[in-house]
Amino acid sequence: MHPRDEFSKETKEIVAKRVGSRCSNPNCRRPTSGPQTHPRKTVNIGVAAHITAAAPGGARYDEKMTPDERCSIDNALWLCQNCGKLVDNDSARYTADLLRRWRHLSEEASMLEVESMPAISRTVIDEDLIRFYAQCFDRPAFQDLFHQEGSIEAFDRAIEDTITALNTGCLRARDGTVLQQAKGKAYLTNPAWREKLDALVDILRAIRSRYDLALKGGTLRVGRDDGDRQWYCINDHNLAAWMDGTRAQAIHIIADVCKEAGVLPPCGPRHRPVHW
Repeated sequence: MHPRDEFSKETKEIVAKRVGSRCSNPNCRRPTSGPQTHPRKTVNIGVAAHITAAAPGGARYDEKMTPDERCSIDNALWLCQNCGKLVDNDSARYTADLLRRWRHLSEEASMLEVESMPAISRTVIDEDLIRFYAQCFDRPAFQDLFHQEGSIEAFDRAIEDTITALNTGCLRARDGTVLQQAKGKAYLTNPAWREKLDALVDILRAIRSRYDLALKGGTLRVGRDDGDRQWYCINDHNLAAWMDGTRAQAIHIIADVCKEAGVLPPCGPRHRPVHW
């Protein structure tokens, strides 16, 4: 049996601290450590995952790498246990390049949190964050009907980018350019708003999951994106209705929080949902 090229204890500690002990999946960003009941003990649900596997047969194994490269910090990614299992169970979807991008995004978000200015007014900061989150929804993915999307793959990326923005405070354009930077929703001091945004992220994750299921099940067929329009075929009218209705729920939640915060809500759908 081939030996595993494991990370040292020091490497694990460093890779965790570089992302503030949060999961590096930008769609997750959950804290991975906290206190135990015992005053001198802690709970850890994080793992230092290998971007390319520690041994042959593992996810994304690269035979060209040396043992030192496999157990170096450059090959490490801090994840919660759930996301660690997720990326190893579907290595075709969670490629090495994607995981490296996750690490970069999470380290950027962690640095923004460290560099941010101290709060002068908790209320003002919360309002500024809600204003930022509202702007994340001013995009076609939340305004056009699902069956009228110009690029269905761009729609999926926009939903993913919005989740990342809510969790990390980093809003990116389609080409990866950083448009705005703030803080993730975990930094809201209003617990009611934070709870609503947690529910909002859950809804956006459900949209991405339904999208993936539709692709795998053949109810959504997608052609090549030529940069202008993209051919796609929806073979289940209930899918489009569900997408439109679920996105409407998401807009309703952020609009409700905006109203409470006294800031302008995002623009809603341009058209009424179609009843097939």
